[in-house]
Amino acid sequence: MQVRLLFFLLTALLFGCSTSNKGLTLHISNPGTTDRENEMVEVAWHDVKQHLSLTENQAIVVTSNAGEQIPYQLVTNGSDSVETLIFPVTLAAGAAETYRIATGVPEAFQPLVYGRMVPERKDDFTWENNRTAFRVYGPALKATGEISNGMDFWAKKTDSLIIDKWYKNDLSGVASYHKDHGEGLDFYKVGRTLGLGMTAPVNNDTLCLGHNFVTAEILDNGPLRITFKLSYEPYMAGGQQITETRVISLDAYSLFNKVTNIFETDTTTLTVATGIVMPEEDPEANAASTTFGDNTGIIAYETPTDKVNGTIYNAAIHPDGFGIIKISNGHYLGLNSYQPGNKYSYYAGGGWSKAGFNSFDEWTSFVKEAKANFELPLIVEIQR
Repeated sequence: MQVRLLFFLLTALLFGCSTSNKGLTLHISNPGTTDRENEMVEVAWHDVKQHLSLTENQAIVVTSNAGEQIPYQLVTNGSDSVETLIFPVTLAAGAAETYRIATGVPEAFQPLVYGRMVPERKDDFTWENNRTAFRVYGPALKATGEISNGMDFWAKKTDSLIIDKWYKNDLSGVASYHKDHGEGLDFYKVGRTLGLGMTAPVNNDTLCLGHNFVTAEILDNGPLRITFKLSYEPYMAGGQQITETRVISLDAYSLFNKVTNIFETDTTTLTVATGIVMPEEDPEANAASTTFGDNTGIIAYETPTDKVNGTIYNAAIHPDGFGIIKISNGHYLGLNSYQPGNKYSYYAGGGWSKAGFNSFDEWTSFVKEAKANFELPLIVEIQR
């Protein structure tokens, strides 16, 4: 009797386990030689829905091998339906781990990205994650005569999301975001330039800059990735009219935006340049110690040090490389031939001497590692 009862209990336990564990198992591996920390992985939502037989509005949970819930985001890319599921993974070089996706009630997780149009500050569009922040300039600023096509960089040394706080305090006169009150500040100079890593057509060795964006559309807004689309009024590059759109995306934990430009014009080819402004009277004089260029796809620059606020380090990474790298038009430029209408995608971002980078050498080492990781992302295999 005791044997039969034990058999019954074991059978019930096994049946219960097989039912509760029903889900999708992911085998995720790090093929690189460097550790990955909180790197986003993506899974096609169609595969998740199909495997779990999800009904409309049915929630899921993502768990680690230890059973801990992992924050995730359903990404639409501005469409009417979910396209991918993303979540952060930390793996040592060469290591692998399993994760599970199942139906369930997800825990509440704090958003790690944020962005919005800021009409109270002349139509800035400003965005951030838990490590860094950026902005671009809109139509209300242009109406005042201030034209800027570049990307601004806000130096942060806090994990908190600070956009709304900094704007509120600055506009009310409580605390200027141009001064460091313990969380960071804006001391990057953009002006009529590409700022940190934007791209423009080149005609006869002259950068042809657009104006401020006209419209901004948020495609996804957290909790782990913000993506938005900017449109611009047509402008001239030599004798050709250019129509430009930009899609910019920033993941939690990352110092780099993914930037995708589309330039449209009547010509069959364009030369485009991704640039970092060099606010120096003679930028070539110090180029040996303040720039790093690699035609396989890196341009990096160390801005002049501010005695109070420190040093900003910049970089742009193009996985397909740069045809030419040079100093021109007050910028450090990476140039490529481009076919109008196609997507031109790369990464742009910055670091700060008061937030983890003690030298330009440290920054360039970090950028090289980031490039290697972009080119060799984590491998996600679905185990059915």
